Amino acid sequence: MSSDQLIAELEGAVMTGSSERRVAMLRRVTDLFLSDADHLNEQQLGVFDDVLVRLIERVETKALAQLSTSLSGVDGAPVEAVRRLAYHTEISVAGPVLKGSSRIDDQDLVAIARTRGQDHLLAISERQSVSAEVTDALLRREDARVTSALAGNVGARFSTSGYDTMVKRAEADEGLAEALGLRLDL
Repeated sequence: MSSDQLIAELEGAVMTGSSERRVAMLRRVTDLFLSDADHLNEQQLGVFDDVLVRLIERVETKALAQLSTSLSGVDGAPVEAVRRLAYHTEISVAGPVLKGSSRIDDQDLVAIARTRGQDHLLAISERQSVSAEVTDALLRREDARVTSALAGNVGARFSTSGYDTMVKRAEADEGLAEALGLRLDL
């Protein structure tokens, strides 16, 4: 069976199936992907991505949150599926991939930082690595929790303007000043 035939068959099942059936299908596809993730070629990864994207559009938040948690630490996770989860409005869905997925690029992180809520910003600020471009986008939103998280995140990088912003905010926040003082890179 070709990947197009498989996708067509799954799409038919997704469109006509009950909510429980779609969730069960999502779990089976996720388990299958996770069991073979290290051995998939680009075409196979593309099939999983297509199937997961179709399922993401049709299952409830709780199932999406579980999927996000499952995919968040997988280096070879399907890119578009991870992107869809990262842009989700519910933090229970977006949070795990925003914090832990290496499959989200800086362009998407900046767009999410500009358009989503404070919990999304906080999740991004807690990533293992945060580029100066993303840090600048987060700092523009002026959330104290995000600023503190960035100050304490050794993987966060700062542009000159980002550093200046942090220093100005630290003048009125003793805890932030202390966190900045402990950073070796500043």
